[in-house]
Amino acid sequence: MKEPLIDHYHRFRRWQQEGPHYVNRHPDTVQRCQNCGTEFADNFCPRCGQRAGVGRVTWKSVQESVAILWGMDSRSLGATLVQLLLRPGYLIRDYISGRRQVSYPPVKMLVIVSLFTVIVESVFHLQNEVLSWHFDIPEVDNIIQWFNDHRNWGKLLLQSFFILPTWVVFRFAPGYPRHTLPESIFLQVFLSTQSLLLWFLNYWNGRIAFVAGAIFMLITYHQLFGYGWWGTLWRLGVTALTSMLMILPLLAAAFLFGEDDRKDTAIAAGPWLLAMVILLITVLLSVSYLISRYQDKRADNL
Repeated sequence: MKEPLIDHYHRFRRWQQEGPHYVNRHPDTVQRCQNCGTEFADNFCPRCGQRAGVGRVTWKSVQESVAILWGMDSRSLGATLVQLLLRPGYLIRDYISGRRQVSYPPVKMLVIVSLFTVIVESVFHLQNEVLSWHFDIPEVDNIIQWFNDHRNWGKLLLQSFFILPTWVVFRFAPGYPRHTLPESIFLQVFLSTQSLLLWFLNYWNGRIAFVAGAIFMLITYHQLFGYGWWGTLWRLGVTALTSMLMILPLLAAAFLFGEDDRKDTAIAAGPWLLAMVILLITVLLSVSYLISRYQDKRADNL
């Protein structure tokens, strides 16, 4: 019993790391492209990109057009969502490294999943909170309420605070070195979609949803950047802490521009607190960056 389970695990690991394979369905059939007239023997025309076997419009053409609209064509939305849960880091690495056809377009995928989430919540009258914090400060609580009223936009905005820390902290990762800031943006788009998929657990148990989200983010960063579990964990912790610190100036600004008897005290202490937050963010990112750079140079010398 133990050996079959080990074999299944090894096959699953190979599937995770290898990614999708492409098969030429027309290797021995030379056909003429209906769009540009080029003769070819492949799945798509090498000149204009039109798919092989395209002819006059039929009921099948209507069916395929609807399937493409909802992501059920060759880059299936369903298949991409499955990969986003079973091999998330490898999927994202494939996409940002140039293998665009392995994934349904991430921004479009995020929009469709967000729309589906809104429909499900509206039909079944489901409610949950993005942020469950309450500070008894009207200005700050109003911002938190906006996040909870606009859950999809709120989660995407919160996810955006991870972009800069991820780019700095994981800059010299062995699995995907020298990644760029735009690649970090697309990483967070994928993670936003992943968090929306896991968000449905929140209707059952909020703590389980939070733990599941943290575990999936750890797995994603581990697979994508190639650090060990401990190396990924502390770097992801620094990234999460930095992103939380980056939110504090926004909450402080909302408090300062509101009407409150404590505002004079806050105005006096605000610049010092803001300076401390900026200093702490700078120290966290700088130390993490230097450690990663040192490990990268040490690995090159071995």
